[in-house]
Amino acid sequence: MANYKKIISKLQKHYSGIDKVIILKGGKRLFNTKGFDISKDIKSVIAIWQGSQGQSVSVSGIKYSILQCAPERFIATNRHKKGHLIGATTPDKSIYILAHVKPKAKDWFHAAYPIVARAAAMLEDGSFENSFTPKMEIVRSSSSTTGEDVVTSHKPQVPQIEPILKAEIESFLQWVKNPNGLQAYIIQALQSNDTSLISKLGQIYQEFYSICHD
Repeated sequence: MANYKKIISKLQKHYSGIDKVIILKGGKRLFNTKGFDISKDIKSVIAIWQGSQGQSVSVSGIKYSILQCAPERFIATNRHKKGHLIGATTPDKSIYILAHVKPKAKDWFHAAYPIVARAAAMLEDGSFENSFTPKMEIVRSSSSTTGEDVVTSHKPQVPQIEPILKAEIESFLQWVKNPNGLQAYIIQALQSNDTSLISKLGQIYQEFYSICHD
């Protein structure tokens, strides 16, 4: 069984913008950090999350506008600077993690979800503790010159695609497809005639175009 307290402690250490977390399974609370027992609200939140519909949710009397809502992902924000909600599930969708992110957390929209998703993916076997810092593995091999056993170390093989990076790219794609995401951001820049921002967006577009047509 996963050590929920230790996993969440590691999650918060890796991304300090997350101050409260709750873990749920089948509508029942498995673990929550201090001050985040939201049992009375969780049924309605999970119902909206599972149904992938709805414009807002209320948690502890605070209303959050939903930005992204999919079976494996939940992102919402309070428009009055009272924080954000980030949710992710285990691969089999049986366990949910819902995290509260501080209002002033740096780059919360892109940084928080990959960390929460990584924690959720590791809940089943409890290996999240070691998932961000690969450890040196001690192996025993036979020396061809002395015939004695020697202790050597090596880093575990690096996967072709790092799970955190993959989750971050998926989050970016969701933001691109969301009408209230990238599209709304660009429209706002055009309507406000923000020449500096429009220039930067143009440069980014050229970089993407070059990458895709390289």
